[in-house]
Amino acid sequence: MNDKLFAWQEEGSYGLEVELEEGRGVAPEVMYEDEVLKIKERPLYIGLPLPRSRFDIALVVSLIVLLLLVGRAFWMQVKDHYKYMALSERNRLRTEIVQPTRGIIRDRQGKILADNMPTFDVSVTPIDLPADTDARLDLIGRISRVAGIPLTELQEDVSGARSPDQRITVARDIAYEQAIALKIELSDVPGVSISTGQKRRYAMSTENPSFSHILGYLGKLSTGDLDKVENEGYSRTDLLGKAGVEATYESLLRGTPGDKVTEVDSFGHEQRIVHEGKSIPGKDLVLSIDADFQKQVETLLKNGLEKAKVKKGSAIAIDPRDGSILAVVSWPSYDDNIFSGRVSSTAYAAYLNDENNPFLARAWAGLFPSGSSIKPVYATALLAEHVITPHTTVMSTGGVRLGASFFPDWAAGGHGLTDVRKAIAMSVNTFFYITCGGYDNFKGLGAEKMSEWLKKFGFGSKLGLDIPGELAGLVPSPAWKEEKKKEHWYVGDTYNFAIGQGDFLVTPLQIAVATAEIANGGHPIIPHVALNNFKGTPTTTALAPPEAVSVVRAGMRDTIVYGSGRALSVLPFTSAGKTGTAQWRNDKPNHAWFTSFAPYENPRIVVTVMLEEGVEGSSTAVPIARDILAAWNRLGL
Repeated sequence: MNDKLFAWQEEGSYGLEVELEEGRGVAPEVMYEDEVLKIKERPLYIGLPLPRSRFDIALVVSLIVLLLLVGRAFWMQVKDHYKYMALSERNRLRTEIVQPTRGIIRDRQGKILADNMPTFDVSVTPIDLPADTDARLDLIGRISRVAGIPLTELQEDVSGARSPDQRITVARDIAYEQAIALKIELSDVPGVSISTGQKRRYAMSTENPSFSHILGYLGKLSTGDLDKVENEGYSRTDLLGKAGVEATYESLLRGTPGDKVTEVDSFGHEQRIVHEGKSIPGKDLVLSIDADFQKQVETLLKNGLEKAKVKKGSAIAIDPRDGSILAVVSWPSYDDNIFSGRVSSTAYAAYLNDENNPFLARAWAGLFPSGSSIKPVYATALLAEHVITPHTTVMSTGGVRLGASFFPDWAAGGHGLTDVRKAIAMSVNTFFYITCGGYDNFKGLGAEKMSEWLKKFGFGSKLGLDIPGELAGLVPSPAWKEEKKKEHWYVGDTYNFAIGQGDFLVTPLQIAVATAEIANGGHPIIPHVALNNFKGTPTTTALAPPEAVSVVRAGMRDTIVYGSGRALSVLPFTSAGKTGTAQWRNDKPNHAWFTSFAPYENPRIVVTVMLEEGVEGSSTAVPIARDILAAWNRLGL
């Protein structure tokens, strides 16, 4: 049998070798001759062979996977090299924005109105805080408790950081005791530090709150703010000018931030400074406001309001030569120091709940009917359009009857024969009813032309004041009434329009500017409070012919000589003006207006006063304007 098996082995055509040697045992199977023959007919294998097609597929898949891995490695190391290098650097480098010192705000005499004070602040580097959610929340909670910061606000600041490796300030102006407590409790905690910062100090606003509407304040960026200034180096917790000149001149006052890059160890502790770029301090801003005059105007307005037994009003003093504002008071007001550093929620709530709205800058953001204070503008238009001459007269007998309606003069029995100068001096309604609206055979200026001239003097649009919040007011017209109210415009509407009533709304600043443009001979101006950085340039085109303006100025002078503003005749210099009494509700007292300029021959100041519900201009607003002009003269401005 062995010979046969060997013979079969030698054929070897089926790849099976069986070697039997003495002393090494026997084959796995005992094969007999007939079985050998069967084996020769049926091939035997150690394992099943891999089909060629499957082998090819496996090879292709392996090559694809290999190419993908190589490609990804290439992409990461070449194409995304800087991205991954930055991620690597982030593990060892920390960036801190170095805030510049904010510029100082001064009055025209160099007195400080706003400067900076040092503070203790809490700063956080989000990437160095614990990665574990519970541990991170616990740490944030500890900071919140000790620093007295609302937990939700702190969480929003940390989670909303756009660069987690950049240090952000999450609490400003914490007390010394709080700073020490945090320093001790968190001394070994990476990512949290006590740093020195600065807060705004408004030197005069606490004693004289009227400065606050002018200066404004700083506040944390809102989401909308951040979207607007994200390319200017701001982070979520930075401060931004929110109101007043702090907002208008933010880029000037802020300066240019620097940066400090430090290397940290694996625990987030600083090891060395890698880079330090110094910040550039903000520039100082000089205002046209005179601080001493502002204080006196505030005091005089408050006293006048108390005498009139009312609580709200405004006063503006402006130079008619260039539009620079010497003083502007909106009363009541607020202390903008409450927004500096940590905001006092109690003080803020008290202001917010005050029904007199001390946050409203009435001088440029309050809308009121003008009353007769608008008559000088109409008189200018009447003369410029040749509807009247300086000698045109109207008989005032107490009012004008139009159908079933009666439009009265303020004096029973009227004022007799009246020309334009007398109409201004005595505020004769009948003259303006007829010359503006027409009567019998006299064709008046008409509502369309009235609207056109008002807009030429700046009514119905913003004047360009360099303080946010200015309102445009409303100049009605027949087309406006048809569109907005779906009503026809009647002659009676024109009569009301002619004496500053009806839908016509103005700001006190608009009346002051119109008065200034008449005072200076008809030249346009742009009101402003910045003395060294204001960029506005008014047009050089005169608003009206000089001969027309001259007649109107004379009528305003007559107001002081024998008209409704005679209280100003006691001043040691000449002046001119116009009173106004504006009805705004049937169940409320009228608003009281007076607008004036001085000296008459060469005007250097315009003073406009408005008392809400002050009853009557000549009795309540005129004395305040007189005292303001006297204070201006004493200060030698």
